Amino acid sequence: MDQYEIRYAMAPDAGAIAALCSSGFANVHQSGFLPEDLAAFCQQQYSVAAIQADLEKADRFYLELVYGSEVVGCLRMGTPTLALAKPDLSGIELARFYLDAAHRSGGWGSGMLKMAEAESSKRGFGQVWLHVYLPNIRAQEFYYRHGYTKMGEEQLVFRQSHPTGLVLRKRLVEAVPASDYSVPGKTE
Repeated sequence: MDQYEIRYAMAPDAGAIAALCSSGFANVHQSGFLPEDLAAFCQQQYSVAAIQADLEKADRFYLELVYGSEVVGCLRMGTPTLALAKPDLSGIELARFYLDAAHRSGGWGSGMLKMAEAESSKRGFGQVWLHVYLPNIRAQEFYYRHGYTKMGEEQLVFRQSHPTGLVLRKRLVEAVPASDYSVPGKTE
């Protein structure tokens, strides 16, 4: 029986991550980009070489969802690029979050998000920022359910295309292990 696993991405998985990002981005943004701009953007940002180079950068990390031996989901956390998020020195940006359609609605996206938030908090980040394309209502509802709030809107400008999305933010609270809680005046 095949099992799911969420793990940190590795360089050998760059091809699978590139395919997920390219198809996921193209599917979501087809209404906001001219076709030639969309193809050029995906080639520039999501080629195997671009993903391999991105995996090597020290200011970010990727998570991937693996089913059996196949990478079926990915998510990247890194230095903020959004105009609203750049001034936030305690912030990290969530991007490139895609799940293969056959592996959605099973709770794995929520699991990946929680793991990414926990790792970000552990690394000292206080907030997560992200950009979600306006027509992507399903993703917006997902983030709102997980405690993200709207901070504004921002356009992605690429060549002749200018799709607009929402900028969302969530404050992170570092979890304190249960063993670290104590009741004043009570000893064991």
